[in-house]
Amino acid sequence: MARLVYLGRFADLAGAREESAPLPDSARTLAGLMAWMHIRDPALGEALSHQRAQIAINKEIVRGAGHPVRDDDEIAFLPPMSGG
Repeated sequence: MARLVYLGRFADLAGAREESAPLPDSARTLAGLMAWMHIRDPALGEALSHQRAQIAINKEIVRGAGHPVRDDDEIAFLPPMSGG
């Protein structure tokens, strides 16, 4: 099972700071993961894509729709950061 970690506003939308969930075969890439998030929780999935969440897999920020995702990964959804 993947460990899904939600930070900031995403934790409020998910109703938890973290959860464990088995990933379906369709969620084996970052693009597939995001599509699955939209299906399982439309409001959270919408927020993740519209607020440009950063995603960390095993504590490393990843980019690219084709980045692989495994069932034993820790996947963290981080809200956009701003600086000043």
